[in-house]
Parts: sequence; structure tokens; C-alpha cells
Amino acid sequence: MSMLLEWPSTGAVCRNRIPDVSVLMTVYNTGRYLPEAIESVLTQQTTRTWELILVDDGSTDGSLQIAQSYAFRFPQCIRVLQHEGGRNRGISCSRNLALAHAAASYCAFLDSDDVFLPHHLETQCCLLDALPEVAMVYAGAERWVHFDRPFNEAAAGRAWWGRNYLPPLVPAGERAGLLAPGVLLQWFFENESMVPCICTVLVRTAAARAVSGFCDDFRGLYDDQAFHAKIAQRYRIYANDVCIARYRQHPDSCCARGEREKADRFRENDRFHNFLQTL
Repeated sequence: MSMLLEWPSTGAVCRNRIPDVSVLMTVYNTGRYLPEAIESVLTQQTTRTWELILVDDGSTDGSLQIAQSYAFRFPQCIRVLQHEGGRNRGISCSRNLALAHAAASYCAFLDSDDVFLPHHLETQCCLLDALPEVAMVYAGAERWVHFDRPFNEAAAGRAWWGRNYLPPLVPAGERAGLLAPGVLLQWFFENESMVPCICTVLVRTAAARAVSGFCDDFRGLYDDQAFHAKIAQRYRIYANDVCIARYRQHPDSCCARGEREKADRFRENDRFHNFLQTL
């Protein structure tokens, strides 16, 4: 079963009750992209109520002021947090701060340089509602190379490196859908590119907290992988073979920096594989 739902108009975003979804966003010097990321949450076509928790990780480029301006405009549904003293603590620590403040039973994640497609929250929430035995659902995300081009799923499905493209959701020969505990973890061992794209993930807040959230030691590279590995080792997961987000590819992203700084990437890769052995 794959699921894709679209709604004709934007759902209620501001509320005086516990939200259905907490969207967790970390921010570090992404002022160029941050408004687009926030707007992609504001324009969700959903019946769900949500809150957006932004954690500024010591930005110096005006990102904090942009985040605060949105919180001022939408105080019922957007909050901005900072680490003590406005320090930079890394993406995992920042996500854990947001997770600690999440009020909803579901958590979604959006990096401040990526965007949700309009049907994201409705699609993933309906799926997790329908699968009480599942702790986390994830889906496809377009690798967004040319930022001036509007989303075209058919074109992205035909494309590959150097263009806006959709990578495979599961390994060749495998089927999307319900994954037993340990299956996704085994895919990590065989091919680390099979990690779910964080901007497509919806997880039960209780499950995220039960595995102690993200690993603070992973400050950039492999932060997502370590979290997903802990969830995958313990819970059932569902791979939803639809595209629900755009994952921006730009020179200042963590992945791009990792490609340039090979020594750091190899060191973190070794540390990640050592971490997997401890699960």
C-alpha cells in the first residue's frame, strides 16, 4: 500500500489545543532558504493542526531574526528556541531540544533549506493513523538541484545525477511497504544511501523519545542515520513510495561539505559503522 493524499485548501494551522503534529526544524545560517522552508509548512493542504518548533543553532547570518519574525506573526503555532547562551551545539542536539518541547503525538522533521510538498503532512499522518503497529513512516524526496524549476514528479522520476531527480526508495529487488524491525538497519549495512530522507519522516513522538532521540555526538554527518538505525532496530517502519518533499542540494549543505572534506567523511563513516555494531 502506497498512500498519497491531497486536500483542496490549507488546513487550520493555529490552534488552542494540543496539535496533531509537531514539525521540528533546526536552523543554522540558512537565511537564504529559511522563508521558503517555513512557508512550505504554512501552506500544507491538511485538516491536521500542527506546531512548528524552530531551534536556532547559533546562527550569525540573520536566520534567528527571520525565524522570530514568523513566530511573531503566527504565535499560536510557531515557536523559536535557542541553546543556552545562543551557542552552536550541532544538528542532533538541536533536534533533541525541539523533540523535548514537542507537544504532539507525531513528529515530522524539516531542515531549514528543504521544503515540504503541500500534501506531506496529510499523506503521512493518514498512513501512520492507519498503521498502529508502525512507529515511523518515510517516503520519497526529490534531490533538488535546480532551485528555479517547479516540482515535476514525472521528470524527476526519469532523471538522475545533475538534475532534479528521485532516487530509489528501497534497494533493487525489494518492495516498499511494511518493514519488520531490523530490515532497514540491514539495508544501511549494505548501502548507506538507503537511509530515509529526514524531511519525509513522520515518527511517533513516544518512539523517538524511547530511543533517546538523536545522538548528540553526530553533529552533522550521519546524524539522521544514527537516529533511523535506533528506530529501525526496535520498531516496524513503513516505506511509502510517493514523493512528498524536496531535499535541496547546495554547496553549504552537510552532505556537500562531507564530499569536499573527505577525511572527515571517512572518519564519520567509520564511527557510524562502529555505532551500528553496538545496536
